[in-house]
Parts: sequence; C-alpha cells; structure tokens
Amino acid sequence: MREEGKVYFDFERLKVYQRALEFAHFVFDRCRTFDAAYRNSLVDQLQRAALSISTNIAEGAGKASRREKIKYFSYALDSAKECIPCITLACRQGQLSEGEGARAREDCTAICRMLAKLIQSVENEELRKNAPLA
Repeated sequence: MREEGKVYFDFERLKVYQRALEFAHFVFDRCRTFDAAYRNSLVDQLQRAALSISTNIAEGAGKASRREKIKYFSYALDSAKECIPCITLACRQGQLSEGEGARAREDCTAICRMLAKLIQSVENEELRKNAPLA
C-alpha cells in the first residue's frame, strides 16, 4: 500500500529489492540475539553483507549505463553469496537455529536467482540494442 504524498524510487518497485530489504530486516532482527562474543565479527560481517544487497540494487538501478547497472547488480549478487558462510557459521556456533539458518539460506538463494535474472535481462537489453537491423 502506498502512502499519500510519499515519493517512491523506481528501484523500490523491484521485487528483488523488496526481498533483499526483507532479508536484511530478518538478519538485523536475528543478530540482536547473538552472543556478545560474535558482535564485532560475525554480526558486523553478516549485517554489512545483508544490507549491501539492497543498497547495491538501489545504486545500480539509478545508473544510466547498462554496464554500470550490471556492475552494481553483480556487487549485490556477491553480497548475497557473502552471507552464506556467515549464516553457516552462525548455525554451527549455535547463534541461529536450524530453521532460521534454512530460511536465511533460502532467502539468499532466491535473491541470487532474482539478481542473476535481472543481470541477464540488462545484458539481453544491451544485446538487443546492438543487434543489426534485419
């Protein structure tokens, strides 16, 4: 639902951006329960990587060139992949339950698939633009 008078950016309409933002919210929420011993390392790394997904999508969507869009969307993809070892370690260290870890991995996997499709669509747009006319 849209609030009256609120400005929305184009990237906010992207499903992958919305999913990445939901994932970051989940990560930040769950990290509040981590033991203090993990706050300056695992928590920091996981939160930065999770937040970086949506921020890179937002930045990439605002770029004029397809090459720049792909660069930032690829950064977002890298950040999503970076979350996986953090999630795995958090589970092994007992900071995330098996169910929480499974959900986080599922979210990352879905975000990676969505980003790969977004990157492919931008690449295909470039190919169509440069294709010779028949």
